[in-house]
Order: sequence, then structure tokens, then C-alpha cells
Amino acid sequence: MIRALFRTLAQAFDPALLRVMARSFILTLLSFIVLGVAVSWGLDRLHPTGKAWLDPLITVAGALGVVALAWYFFLVVVAAIAGMLLEPVARAVERRWYPTLPPPRDAGVMEEAAIALRFTVLLVIVNVAVLPLWLLPPVGAVAYPLANGFLLGRQYFDQVAVRRMPPDQARLLRLRYRGRIFCAGLIIAFISLLPVVNLFAPVLATAFMLHLFGGFLPTGGTRSPLPVASRANS
Repeated sequence: MIRALFRTLAQAFDPALLRVMARSFILTLLSFIVLGVAVSWGLDRLHPTGKAWLDPLITVAGALGVVALAWYFFLVVVAAIAGMLLEPVARAVERRWYPTLPPPRDAGVMEEAAIALRFTVLLVIVNVAVLPLWLLPPVGAVAYPLANGFLLGRQYFDQVAVRRMPPDQARLLRLRYRGRIFCAGLIIAFISLLPVVNLFAPVLATAFMLHLFGGFLPTGGTRSPLPVASRANS
């Protein structure tokens, strides 16, 4: 895992990744701006009280409240954007570190979309469930990273793994290395909450998981994987 982290940082200024990071930055920033503007516009059109002095205050408070909630659900935003940037990040990482790997399998748009949608919904549900726990700060501070670390590790791994193997084999490999994948998820959750750095989190987290997955393959990812089913059951 340490090697995966160092390799990710070593490639952080690769021009190919910098271009993807720029897209990640723009997409992440736009998601907040659009959300805030949309809520402000909606509240402004509703005129909640009909009082000229109060309605603008409600509009501003509503927009700020939504931005605060958006920050809380930032991990969901990061996860959604990561799915959109998977291929360019994977190509840049594999071109530099795993040049002998064969071309990835054609997972299909529906398969990839199903994985992304399933875990985005799970992230929303789990974070909504954890939100009341922040009324007890010590409990919320522990539950939030643990729950998101588990889900983020699982999501990023599945998105990366299905490029190289069918979903059932990816699941067996995930179960085999679930401890390391969970720790990787905690690291991704931490990166996703660091100011400024979190704007580039989808790219960094995807690259990190690609390296972790590469380490699970025979000879450190330098050739195609063995049938996972037979290895997992041995």
C-alpha cells in the first residue's frame, strides 16, 4: 500500500494526469457552484414569507446551508466524478507503470454505470444515516470515516478491477484483500476531505487504487491476472 501511495505521488505532475486533474477541479467546483445557484434561484422564486427584507436572507441562508451539506456529502461528489475520469487516469497510470498489461476488457457502459450508481446511492444512504450521529461528536467523528472508508475502498476497487476481470472475479479478489482495500478506502476518505487537495481527489484516489490493484496481480501487475476464482478458492 505504501508503494501504491508513493507511485501515485510520483506521477502527480505527469502532464497526462495534470490534464485530468484540471477536468476534476472544474467538475468539482462547478458542482458546488451550480448547486448553490440553483437553490438560491429556487428560494428566490418561492418568496417564502413575502417580506422584502426577509426573503433575501432566507435565500442566502438556504444557499449556504446547501453548500454546507454539499461539503458533508463531498465524498459522494468525488465518487461520482471519479467514475467519469476512470479511463484517462487508468491509461496514464498503466502507460507509465504497467506497460506490459494487455488492453483492458470491454466492461460495457451499463456494467460500469451500474457499479457507479449502486455505490453512489449507498454513499448517500450511509451518509444520511451517519448525519444524526454528529449530534454526539465523538461517535460521528468515528462513524463517518469508517463507513465512508469501507464504501469508497469497495467502489474504487470495483471500478478499477472490472476493467481487467469480470465482476464475479473482481468480487472474489476484493474479498481476498478486503483488509488492505478498507485501509485504502480510509486514505481516500482522508484525501477527499483535505481542503484544496480534495478538488483533485477523484484523480489521485483512482490512481492510488490502480496501483493497489496492480500489486494484487501476479508479478506486481506486469502481466494479465490469473483466474481469480481458482486462486481465491485454493
